Formats: sequence, C-alpha cells, structure tokens
Amino acid sequence: MYEGAGNHENATPGARTGTTAALRAEAARPRLRAALGRQLLTLAGLGGLFWLFRDRLPAPDAGQVLATIRQVEAHQWLLAALATAGSFWAVGRYDQLLHGLLGTGVSPRRARRSGRAAIAIAQLAGFGVLSGALVRWRLLPELGPLGALRLSLAVALSFLAGWAVICALAVILGGPEGISALGARQAAVAVLLAAGGAALALLLRPGRLRNAPPLRAWLAVILLALVDTGLAAVALHVLLPPEVELSAGAFLAAFLLALGAGLVGGTPGGIGPFEVTLLALLPTVPAEPLLASVLGFRLIYYLLPATLGLGLLVHGPLARERRPPARLAAPPGGPYLSPRLESLLWAAPRAEANLLRQGEFSLLNENGRDLALAAPLAGALVMLGDPLRDAPQARRACLFALRELASAGQRSPLLYKCGARMACEARRLGWRVLAIAQEAWLNPGSFDCASPRRRQLRRFLRKAARAGVTVTEGGRQLPLEEMEAISRHWAARHGGERGFSMGRFERDYASCQRVFLAWRDGRLVAFATFHESRREWTLDLMRQGPGAADGTMHMLIVRAIRSAAERRCPRLSLAALPHPGTARDGRLAAWLRTLLLRRAGGGGLRRFKIAFAPRLEPLYVAAPGAGTLALGLIALALRIGKTRAPSRRP
Repeated sequence: MYEGAGNHENATPGARTGTTAALRAEAARPRLRAALGRQLLTLAGLGGLFWLFRDRLPAPDAGQVLATIRQVEAHQWLLAALATAGSFWAVGRYDQLLHGLLGTGVSPRRARRSGRAAIAIAQLAGFGVLSGALVRWRLLPELGPLGALRLSLAVALSFLAGWAVICALAVILGGPEGISALGARQAAVAVLLAAGGAALALLLRPGRLRNAPPLRAWLAVILLALVDTGLAAVALHVLLPPEVELSAGAFLAAFLLALGAGLVGGTPGGIGPFEVTLLALLPTVPAEPLLASVLGFRLIYYLLPATLGLGLLVHGPLARERRPPARLAAPPGGPYLSPRLESLLWAAPRAEANLLRQGEFSLLNENGRDLALAAPLAGALVMLGDPLRDAPQARRACLFALRELASAGQRSPLLYKCGARMACEARRLGWRVLAIAQEAWLNPGSFDCASPRRRQLRRFLRKAARAGVTVTEGGRQLPLEEMEAISRHWAARHGGERGFSMGRFERDYASCQRVFLAWRDGRLVAFATFHESRREWTLDLMRQGPGAADGTMHMLIVRAIRSAAERRCPRLSLAALPHPGTARDGRLAAWLRTLLLRRAGGGGLRRFKIAFAPRLEPLYVAAPGAGTLALGLIALALRIGKTRAPSRRP
C-alpha cells in the first residue's frame, strides 16, 4: 500500500488527472445506477399503463397532430394563458399556506413568488420534491437545505391530499364512461369517507391530533387544489378544436386522473403517463386533436411558467422585507432557559409567564421582539395572559401580531386569561370579550391572619398545627423523589395531571420555582410551588399525599405569603377562580364557563382560596367573533383536561 501511494505521488500530471477521473467515475456509478433504477421504474409503470389500456389506445398520426396545433387560434392561446395565470395564482398560495403552518417566518409575498418558481420548474424538470427544494433553497437561503426539503415535501403532500378529494368528487359526479371497470368509483368513495372521517376527528377530537394542521387549513388546501387543477383543465380544454364535444364533468375527471398518473410517474411534465391515461379515458375524442391540444397545453402551462421561474432563479435570492412577519419562537427544550429569556420572565408583569418552561407555549415574536406567550390549539392560536411588557404599545402590538400569525396559519386568534386593559384593546378592534375567571391575589406586606375575614383560615391553621404539621421553604436540594411520589398519588386521585395553561409536575420544572414543603413526623406530606417574577408570585402546583392533615395546604400558602413579604414582593396570586357570571350573560357563556371549570378540575378551589380573603380581579377571553370564541373555549377545555406531556416544537 505504501509503495502504491508513493507511485501515485510521483506520477506525472497526466497520470494523476487520469487517476482522478477514474476515481470520480467510480464514485459516480452508484448515483448513476440509482438514477437509472428510478427511470426504469418509471418506464415499467408506463409500460403497465400501456398494457392496461392497450385496447383503448389509438395510433395517432404525427403529421395530423402538428397540423391540428397550427389551427389553434389566437383567442384560444389567450384564454389558455389566462387560465394558466389563474392556476399559478393558486399555486403560490400553497407555499404561503405551508410557510404559515410551519412557522418559517417568510413573508407571504416571498413565499408566493418562490413557490410559483419552484413548482413551475419542478413540474417541467421532474423529481418534483427534490428539484422544488433546490429552487426554494436558492430563492430563500434562510430555510437551509433541510428546511427547503421539508417545505417542498409538505407542499407536495398537501397538494396530493387536496387533489385526491377533488379527483374523487369529479369521478363520482361526472366521471367518463367505463371508469367503473377500473375500480375508480369505489376508490373515490373510499377517499371521500377517509376525508370525512379525518375532518370529524379534527373537529371533535383536536387534542388527539395536536400536530396536525387545523381543519380550516385542510379546507383551504382543497379549495386551492380545486382552483389550481380546475383552471389547468380549462387551459387544456380551450385548446381543443371546436368540433370536439365533451362534457365538462367527464373531461375534468379524466384530466385529474391523468394528472395523478403523471405525478406518480415522476417524468418531466408527466410526459407519457399523462397522455396514455387521457387517451384511455376519453376514447370518443380523436387522438390527433387531443394530443395536439396536450402539446399546446405543455407549451403554455409548463414551458412558459418554467421559463419565467428560471429567470427568477438566475436572478438569485429574493430580497427580504424590511419588516419580518410575526412568528412563534420556541424556547430550547427543558425548563432551563437562556439568560436573555430568564431576564425577560423575571421582568414580566405576570409571573405566570414562567409556564414557558413547561413546553406548551412559544414566544409570540414580532420584528425581533418577544411579545407574549402563545400556542396553536386546534383551529385557534391562543395567547396566554397579558404581554410580557406592560405598555399600551405592547398590547396593540400583541393583538396585531397574533391576528397576523393566526391568519397565516389558517387559525383564529384567541386571548385567554387576559386582564382588563388587554380586553379593552381587543374590544376596540371589535372582538367579542367574555369574563371567564377571577384572579385571587393579595398584598403579602399587608396580609394579616388576625383579620376577621380570615376566621376560617385560622381554624384550618390550628388543625394543621395540632396534627404536628410543619412547613419549610425548599432550597437548592429538593426532595424530588418524595415530591414526585406525592404528585403521582394526587394525579391518581384527581384523574391525572392537567395541561396547557396548568402546570404539571416535573423534577426540573419544580427546581425552577419557589417551593414550600409540609412535613409531618419527619415525612413529606405536601408541597406547593410558585412562579416567580420581580413583581409577582403566582401559585402553580398544590400537591398533598395520604398523610396530610386538614389545613396543611393553608399552612403552606401562609408560609409562602410571609416569604414573599420578606422579599418585598408586592403581589402574590393564588391563581384563577371560576367566574360567577353576570346577569347579561347568555346560556352559551354559562355553559362554556361550566365546561371549562369541570375540565380544569377547579370546582373545589373557591372555598379554599376565599379563606385567604383575597382581592378578585376579572380575567377575560376574547376572539374576533362569537363562534370563534365558543370553539376556542371548547378546544381549551378539551386540551386542559388532557394529561399527556407536550413534545417540544423545533
């Protein structure tokens, strides 16, 4: 081996060049074999189509085909071009929709332009997902190669889903004669049943399909597929000679099936499978006029857009807008955050912003500024609480960013548990506002257990003291194993942990909170944890085990109040209570409050918290319309009742 290496170093330049070329050729052979394999697979599929439709395929005259295409008049070309432009209007919306759902941060205008170029070039070049990804990466370099590939795959799959539904409807309503023999009608019924089942699941069980796009997004995909493929069919139909008589329904069904065959075939422009399928499904149309129209269709629908797309591709990356669109910025996995985010949460007016550590929420970001906590939920985009900065400009910025981002993701914006000032800003925009809860809070510095209003509290404290309960504040070394055992016991008795806007016990998560521990006979029997910011502590978890005596949790809270007073914290929140409702509320509002209360498991908390004689401050939910508000609250109730821990979004 050493001698061979020495001979290689001493070889002449020509020999080295020849050796390098040989090595490159050797390395390229696997790629060449893979490419040939793909082409052979396509050719085999094409041969299968020929065999399947062998009795229906005519033998066209090439000279007559060319003569027919010369007879296409100017107005037919113009109508085909207009239909092509309309189809590519919808094509650009695929990318705009998927960019919004994936949260790429690309503006709608750049998304549409890059999507049209990518699809125009990919449908002419073949290998749609790969070639489309390369075009998108070139025009939107911030996506990176994997992001562009992910987006291209999402666009392709969403189009196929929309195409399947539209094609199934077309086959059932107006499919050409003889299509039943191929089993297409039975397959179409199966597709529609599957689509209907998926729609019902998204509507009735959104919590089980948390990572799936909302139903509104799927309806948008189907509508875009209808516009896209329908206008593409028009572009071909107007190029047919006037003497060709064919019903619109039969032609559309045949066109959609041929389009699907071309996509499955993977050939550039679907050449081969498209023509074979179209000729087989339209046996009454003479082959020469049909193939001549297909040739013109390829010129106007494939070649012209691809040429424009190549011009955009040569020009280079698309310029970014000065104002980037709103987006959701997910924190890194785990409850331990960066110093910047820790500072942001510490300065937040509401300590409940620390729910960011739980993984359900991301940061609503607009123009590089983190505005509030938000998370997608079924067909809504939910903003939790108030902005991270207490200022009128921050409240307005949150509303506009939430509305923009929700629209991009085909969701409805929803404010949940916001304060009165935020609710007033939403009402100025015409949103529907409903009081949904009451926050129980007090001033630790002025808290006095001897107050006449706290007689019940003193009674519970005496019970705990007689039972020998003592309370300590947790330090850096927490009894996490014992705390976890108590939490499991509590979850088993109460139907599991809650989710979304309610904390769940996790060891690392509890380590980031203020913790107070209740002991009896040297054994941990209960604990309580608090979110902490500079201006507020907020009660999060209350868990007690089988050995806890009456009044144990009251003693824990009183110890936390005294600790907050020692640190001069001006506000301690006992979290939210159910709102009792008002005389102006209708039955729907009352039912929604009851549903949310039952799912949150908060029915027994009012008596406990009222014993501390707190102040009650209303919290609101707001949405652009009454229907959106009702659906959002139902989705919230279903999600809060779930116990599954969330997966971190990338």
